[in-house]
Amino acid sequence: MTTTTEEKLTHAEQNAQAWRDEITAAHEAYGFCLEEGEGKYLSQEAKAVLKAQGYDGTNHTEVAELIEEGMREAALSVEVRSGWREPGDGASMDPEEFRILPTGSGPALRIKGELNHGVPSRCWLEHQDWGTPWTFTRAKHEREVEALRWFCGLFWFGE
Repeated sequence: MTTTTEEKLTHAEQNAQAWRDEITAAHEAYGFCLEEGEGKYLSQEAKAVLKAQGYDGTNHTEVAELIEEGMREAALSVEVRSGWREPGDGASMDPEEFRILPTGSGPALRIKGELNHGVPSRCWLEHQDWGTPWTFTRAKHEREVEALRWFCGLFWFGE
């Protein structure tokens, strides 16, 4: 007899997974709207996003805009910072890094990343709960990485 034990996720890990799933489903539904697809190959989660936004089979553009707006409004804060420099060196102070905070307190989730000319070039999730350090959250699939990059790209990181 073989027994498997499922690893029990902490509250912070559950929060991170839920956000990753939500962003991935929204990205899939958004892509469907842009392509004006048929939907037979959509995940149940993406279909739920479409339903929640009032998709009727014809309103692709409107639903895509609603998905985009909803994702932008999901962030509690969006911050940027530039790298270390010597004072007076004349270098540009363009943002080099960003941080988006979807949830705060316990559990908290942040999306951190690097910018290349104001556009996210890399991004990743970190979660935290009361009394624990920020912990990197690994994506399980490439589509989650693509979805996170899409989500971060919805924000303006310039002046």
